Amino acid sequence: MPLSGLWRIGSENGAEVPYNVHDSDSFHVIEDEAELETPDGGKIMLVAGGVYSFTDGSTAIWRTRSPFLKFFVVA
Repeated sequence: MPLSGLWRIGSENGAEVPYNVHDSDSFHVIEDEAELETPDGGKIMLVAGGVYSFTDGSTAIWRTRSPFLKFFVVA
């Protein structure tokens, strides 16, 4: 069953959060930016206006630099 909603995190709370995708996660960044660091050391910048999708089993470390808001759909 798909799930959607808004997710907000402040920079003080999101300095380093594990990001583990179950099923699939697609989202539109509404406000500010964040960075995902993949297990191989790659970096993905998440910026306002961007749309991103990650498949089941994707992992990364989520880092926020400022308060962050996204609209997500998990299916």
